[in-house]
Amino acid sequence: MMMRALFLGAVLALLAGAATAANELKPFSGAAVDFAAQDLQGRPVRFNAFRGKVVLLNFWATWCPPCRKEMPAMERLHRAYRERGLVVLALSQDDLPPEDVRRFAVLLGLTFPVWHDRDSAVGRRYNVPGVPTSYLITHDGQLAYRVLGEYDWDGREAHGAVELLLDEAGK
Repeated sequence: MMMRALFLGAVLALLAGAATAANELKPFSGAAVDFAAQDLQGRPVRFNAFRGKVVLLNFWATWCPPCRKEMPAMERLHRAYRERGLVVLALSQDDLPPEDVRRFAVLLGLTFPVWHDRDSAVGRRYNVPGVPTSYLITHDGQLAYRVLGEYDWDGREAHGAVELLLDEAGK
């Protein structure tokens, strides 16, 4: 009985650690892949338009509660750093018409760009395992950090990483 309790405790500790680790800002490397998508008015847009800017690229969906929960913090991050060159870009993975995604963005009061990847082609190119998934991308198009799952974009760690990338971009 004691052995079983110890085993169960160990399994729960591992699961708790895995859940915590998934929501951490982790260094990540590789080149950010250019892509085409649609803005919420249905116009074609290209990711390379943000070359030279630090980008927070967030893959999300309207049906995803953790995605909805982290959006207000991303809006605050956008407002805090947009003048220094940060672009927050939310790429919807919804299989919905752009109008439905637009209504959702308006409801949340999002002022940063929200684009639509209806067939999740961009998500596949970025090997997104699920939503939300976010990447912080350097001004020269390199992936610097990745977060799997909901993240506290209001936290010191997030602001520190953004400031570091913005400082490097200003050199």
